[in-house]
Amino acid sequence: MSALTAFEVQSFRNGNWKIETIPDSKDLAVHQAEQVILHPAIRKVRVVQEAFDPKSAEQKFRTVFFRDKNAVGKPPAQSDAPGALAAETAQAAPTARLSPKAPRRVGAVGLILKFALIVSVGIAAILALRYFGANL
Repeated sequence: MSALTAFEVQSFRNGNWKIETIPDSKDLAVHQAEQVILHPAIRKVRVVQEAFDPKSAEQKFRTVFFRDKNAVGKPPAQSDAPGALAAETAQAAPTARLSPKAPRRVGAVGLILKFALIVSVGIAAILALRYFGANL
């Protein structure tokens, strides 16, 4: 089974990164990010690719697009190498720091997997009730 991939369009305003949309493809995510950055209150925008490998249960994040209204000159080149993150992007788009009391952000793939687990447990419970109810 191949890795599950999701994209998030995130905007930076008031000192925090916020998820704007979770589109289906990288091209759509980049297009939406280019539209989001046009809003006057938004200073930065990025597209984060989230990949989950079911075999290794490993979750990877990488920035595939970044735009900063305050940046002078040409925007940094984007790298398509797996796990790569341009040094300029890493400096310009720091990862949001969570306080010890703040809940951990769950990505789109994580939410999908949690939902699938809850549905599976529910179905198993219904089947168990039907089986044991018929055999009492």
